Amino acid sequence: MVLQLSLWTGIVGLYLAIAGAFGALIRETIGRGRRGWDRVLAAAYTFLLFCAASAFVLAVTDWPGWSRLALFGVGLSAAWVAAVRPAWVPAPIWRPTFSYRYLAGVMALAALWGINQAMAGSPTAPLMIAVSALAAGAASSGTSLRLPSFERSESG
Repeated sequence: MVLQLSLWTGIVGLYLAIAGAFGALIRETIGRGRRGWDRVLAAAYTFLLFCAASAFVLAVTDWPGWSRLALFGVGLSAAWVAAVRPAWVPAPIWRPTFSYRYLAGVMALAALWGINQAMAGSPTAPLMIAVSALAAGAASSGTSLRLPSFERSESG
């Protein structure tokens, strides 16, 4: 039960993170008019990643069709919200610290899945995913703990 829950919450969390990153890059590239090859390439890469993640979500056969379409709709909504940044969304969500903490949480779910798979006797691949996810989560957590003082000194 914990294995399936950690797997699906990790997939949903990562999918929504990719959708949010795609929307944020759309905002930076198109919305603010900041053209540049680095931003265009980042937006194109994230678009391709979002398309692949959407194809994966829509192809998951363990879920009923309505839930896959609902998750796809939520992903599109997350991309739109990140691109438009409506006033009804709380401002702290747009700070980098939220992104880092969100990523750390999703990586913790991925690590939990990998550790559970390894404990169940699966090959070493899930354990390698768990170690990688733990490293990414730790790096993200460490960065998020250092950034608040930087944000305060920069804003005033």
